[in-house]
Amino acid sequence: LGIALPDLLLPVKPLVPTLFAIMTLQNSLSNDVRSMAVALRRPAALVICILVVHVVMPLVTFAVASLVFGANSPTVAGVVLEYSVPIGASTVMWVGMFRGELALGLSTLLVSTLISPVTIPATLQVLVGTTVEIDALGMMADMAYMVAIPALVSTVLNELSGGWAQRVLAPATTPVSRLVLPLIVATNATGIAEPVRHLTPRLVGIMVLMLCFAVCSFLVGMALARRLSHGDDARFVAVSFSCGIRNVTAGAVLASQYFGPEVMFPAIIGTPFQQVLAAAFGRIMARELQRRP
Repeated sequence: LGIALPDLLLPVKPLVPTLFAIMTLQNSLSNDVRSMAVALRRPAALVICILVVHVVMPLVTFAVASLVFGANSPTVAGVVLEYSVPIGASTVMWVGMFRGELALGLSTLLVSTLISPVTIPATLQVLVGTTVEIDALGMMADMAYMVAIPALVSTVLNELSGGWAQRVLAPATTPVSRLVLPLIVATNATGIAEPVRHLTPRLVGIMVLMLCFAVCSFLVGMALARRLSHGDDARFVAVSFSCGIRNVTAGAVLASQYFGPEVMFPAIIGTPFQQVLAAAFGRIMARELQRRP
């Protein structure tokens, strides 16, 4: 819809950061301090997941994209932006669906979200600062407004209400989040309407590369999970999804707010892949766990 009818959705664009903050607020209502305390008793998995998401994958994607497109290409900035964003809120849904360790999934998600206002602009500044003009302070403020502050408010609300926010408020407000997400995705897609309508071999190559990166994130997560879980099936599932699922919508919002089409295209085009891959790798994990003695 965003690509087919961009003019229809352009008036919504200024509202996207606020809509995203509302969605984060709703998606974070299941966060609680107790879950984090449980996970922090064995912090190795949490720390390694954070390092993979915020250090390893940005470096790997930067290196590969620089080889393919050239170190000074704005496309590299879009690729790095897509793999600098925090862990996606839908991680909790997938971890729960496949009977993973929710405490680890929740705590890793919360830590990743809270540090993202600093890590995203810092990563872009260090890796691609000479390629694109980066408003680091503005990006930090936007990520705090869209992600960190709503997540913190939801966590505090859940704690102060004795879990009422998670049990009652979260299910009641889920339809709001479900309506807001496609609106955000469609509005962000207006920024790449022109390139998608006139696809070139280069743009197709970017799409294929972003798909490969998304697959690699899950493969890296599963490989790490085998080493970190020590036979704990629930931990295996939580680590795999935490490394594989990103808040790609946040990357798309930042791309549309701060960068041009060349940066936006790789940041936005990865959005359709993620949930399909999460479902596919969830089935792969389930089969692997069934084969375990």
